[in-house]
Amino acid sequence: MQLTFEYTMNIGQGQYPQVIHSNDNLLRVFYLSPDGVIRALNTDPVLGLYADLVFENKGRASPDDDISFPSLKRVAHYGGYGFWSAEGDHRFVMFMMPTDISKALVDGSVSFSVGSEVSSMSCNLLNIRGELLNRFRALVTPGTKMEIYFSLGNSAEMPLGIFYIDRANVSYPDEKVSVSARNAIGKLLREQTFDEDTTFEEGALIDNMTAVLTLAGVEDFFIGDAGKAWRLRFEPDVTILDGLKRVISLLPDWKVDETQAGRVGVAAVTDPRFDQPGVFTFERDKTCWSYNVEYDDSDAASRVCVTCSEPELRVYADVQQSKWWVQPSHRTLYVSAVDGATLEEVTRMANEMAESLSISGRLESFVGVFTPQLTIGDEAHIIDENGDEEVIGTVTDVTHNFGKGGFYTSFTVDSGGRKAKARLSDLIGKASESPNTKGVEIY
Repeated sequence: MQLTFEYTMNIGQGQYPQVIHSNDNLLRVFYLSPDGVIRALNTDPVLGLYADLVFENKGRASPDDDISFPSLKRVAHYGGYGFWSAEGDHRFVMFMMPTDISKALVDGSVSFSVGSEVSSMSCNLLNIRGELLNRFRALVTPGTKMEIYFSLGNSAEMPLGIFYIDRANVSYPDEKVSVSARNAIGKLLREQTFDEDTTFEEGALIDNMTAVLTLAGVEDFFIGDAGKAWRLRFEPDVTILDGLKRVISLLPDWKVDETQAGRVGVAAVTDPRFDQPGVFTFERDKTCWSYNVEYDDSDAASRVCVTCSEPELRVYADVQQSKWWVQPSHRTLYVSAVDGATLEEVTRMANEMAESLSISGRLESFVGVFTPQLTIGDEAHIIDENGDEEVIGTVTDVTHNFGKGGFYTSFTVDSGGRKAKARLSDLIGKASESPNTKGVEIY
């Protein structure tokens, strides 16, 4: 018997292709790759037209290797279930379709903090008739992925992050579910270790980092190309996040971070695929109001001295007089640079620290209108009651609150920073920081 299809398309090599057409109109293709793993593709047939589909590669759909005899069945309005054999065992798996639970939202918040790649989310949901969570069925179990978006009227959706649930708790009789979750870095990179998958020996560093993120199960990511041909070997108990951070400690001005759209990146800080710092202007007592101001001169100084042992260097830089207080003339901040620093580098460090010291010492916290695009590293401006605009500093902590109780954003600003410039504490740490490659071999 020969089947004739109206549309056909070659989407790559593989075996046992299976397709689910879900309620959101996506076609999800599961297939067995030539190397014996289950992979997935999806496509959205615009207006239901199948003549010219564009597929997106979603990567692995199972942690198993050496899979055989895969099969998949669709469950209406829910997802699909499948069977296969792997490593001597039989597997039964469930693939759940996305479920819109926005109508169940009571309130929630999303928090970001400087110095941490991990962001967090917490929310309360209505659990009418046990639809979200009960003793026998659950949609919000640990590990479930929650995608948070904000829209106003007919505006396009703005992502607030993608989070993986850590804990879900239901209480009776008020029928509410409280949920806490973390982003992909916190859930997939910070907690998982390399175990027996310790060696990555592709020809280029970018390929080895890609293999590491694939091992962690990260679905959406990007890797910068450092032009290095480094092969990697990790100790089994090293976490995947620590492993990546120790590798990039050898690459100047690189970072591991996650965008608000939930995309994990390992690249230079200036890579345009990261959320780059912006400038946001607020009106005091109108679009935001201050609820706390802290002045602290414990880290202030009148001079900076950066030293280096090998070669032996010592560079001083004077700090301009602070607008808030006067420092004793011999209050000097001494910072040690790593061995091998040049005179030019040491001089630049001293001048940068002196500039930050001259404006540091004030932390100001605000609550204002809901600003979902505000994030860590942005520069905050405040317009006072006289119409004068002042540069307050760099945003270091952000919490977006949303729900039936209202929509508002709270944030903290550090005066000792400016757009695209590090804070004083970051500069001190960077000057004396040597690469930490414990548990990682690069060859």
